Amino acid sequence: MNKINDDNRVKAVALAHGAFGTLNGKTANGVILYEEEGRYNVLAIIDRAKAGEDAGEVLGIGTRGIPIVESFEKALKLKPEALILGVAPPGGKLPDEWRENIKSAIKNGMDIINGLHQFLNDDPEFAELAKEYGVRLVDNRRPPENLVLANGECRSWKVPVVAVLSTDAACGKHVSIMEFMRSAKKAGYNPGFVATGQSAMLLQNDAEAVVDAIPIDFAAGEVERLTKQSIEKGRQIIFVEGQGSLSHPAYGPDSMAVLYGCWPAATILIHDPFRPHRAQFPQFQVTSPNEEIKLIETLCPDTKVVCIVSDGEVYGDYIKKTDDEVHAAEKEIEKETGLPTEDVLRYGADRLFKVLVGYLKEHGYKLAPAALT
Repeated sequence: MNKINDDNRVKAVALAHGAFGTLNGKTANGVILYEEEGRYNVLAIIDRAKAGEDAGEVLGIGTRGIPIVESFEKALKLKPEALILGVAPPGGKLPDEWRENIKSAIKNGMDIINGLHQFLNDDPEFAELAKEYGVRLVDNRRPPENLVLANGECRSWKVPVVAVLSTDAACGKHVSIMEFMRSAKKAGYNPGFVATGQSAMLLQNDAEAVVDAIPIDFAAGEVERLTKQSIEKGRQIIFVEGQGSLSHPAYGPDSMAVLYGCWPAATILIHDPFRPHRAQFPQFQVTSPNEEIKLIETLCPDTKVVCIVSDGEVYGDYIKKTDDEVHAAEKEIEKETGLPTEDVLRYGADRLFKVLVGYLKEHGYKLAPAALT
């Protein structure tokens, strides 16, 4: 993807105390991993636990020149225009200690970008302050208006739709899509991206809504509508972001809504081989890739899981895995599933993208690089 001119992006800082580089901090992590493809020119991360470090170094992607500072007051010296709430905790509640930072940001003329389930516009104190200082409170999880039920038109689309699903939540679905988008563009294709989660909404995409905040009757219909919007932009391959996993006791309905709403021609499955239990749910074991594949292909008989993304070194301690450990895990997954497997954040998605295109062509989709069509 081409770098977006900084002059066209909002200058922002991300608040992520105690969470940056962890699963809870995936929103802040994502805006750094794909800062060049994002909507925001990120000036700093606010996290007292990692103050003094470089944000890129913490995520293992090299020095990015984006500092981690210990307080909002220090970040304010960089003259940001927006404050991103950079965490995604279970239940999506606003940490009480952040209220003062948010109020200070509003008083300093900053928009607040919020992906939590708790809407800032519904908080009288924040809403009154925002009106007084003329700033926006952007609640990304607020459901769109005029929701519709799924009507099944997704089952007759001529453009290939690819669902990116996983064996657990916080597994790197939108990260994987960004890598496949890079590979697709490098190969000359014109790919589309449907964002269904609050972290992905901070990146460039074709259509977006947070599926887990939509009433369940309408969730699949909204995914269907979003995917159609991407198709109407003339994209050649549409990547649709999944949520949770079908086997997840808490998030299964979100994943099913994505699957039913886009009815994919092919599916990419994300699996973290180093995860001993479900993220933030230690009472539940992560399902195996084969078990998740069986669920996906049973519920959507028209799809096929064509490759596996091995994810497990993106955040925190996972970054310490060696290449040998990663390759060994990939070989085990390939042995178990018979499917090509790659850690796309570490090694890129070129190999798996070729597998995907080959599968789609074999199943009747006429695909060629956009420059040749």
